[in-house]
Amino acid sequence: MNDSERPAPDRVWQSILGKEEERMDIPFTPDQLFAMARSRERENLWGQRIGFILFTGLAGVLAYNVISVHQIWSRLSLTWLFAWSCLLAWWVGRGPRRVNPTESCTSFLRRSYESKRAGFLALRRYLFLLIPPLLASWFTGGARALRLSRLRALGVEPSSRLYEFSSGPWPLIILLVSLVLAWLAFGLAAKKAERELDELRRRTQE
Repeated sequence: MNDSERPAPDRVWQSILGKEEERMDIPFTPDQLFAMARSRERENLWGQRIGFILFTGLAGVLAYNVISVHQIWSRLSLTWLFAWSCLLAWWVGRGPRRVNPTESCTSFLRRSYESKRAGFLALRRYLFLLIPPLLASWFTGGARALRLSRLRALGVEPSSRLYEFSSGPWPLIILLVSLVLAWLAFGLAAKKAERELDELRRRTQE
């Protein structure tokens, strides 16, 4: 094939994009919508159960620490975190779980994707509530004292590297970096839910 007969790269790329858009616009069949709705139901149930167990367990650990510590600032910070965990444990149980008898699979999927997107964006906002108690506990020395007391109770020697690491600034740095990464991850998850919702709207007539 001569160079003049070969398709231009931009034409090839436009052809590929056109085929992908054409496939994306193919309407979902009723069977596909039913399977997607059942899959979303299972995902909702497992996600809510895991989230509830996770935040309930975290609230239990924080409640124990609130009772066991004596420093006023540490107790206030832990109480704030305990309330935050209880809020998320209550909040995670909300949202659409199953298809209502009076709604279609398409309506349930749209409602589920909208709730999923709003949920991830709400979690990003809730992360900011962690900053005041963490900083207050750090600068008052409450977090450091609690960590070191737990290590001593486990038999860790003050001369060990773990003890030295826990007494330095690295735990706070790692925690703040983790919060930033979680904030970015929730943002990406919200964008994915928005793309799923847009695809559902394009490929359904309801």
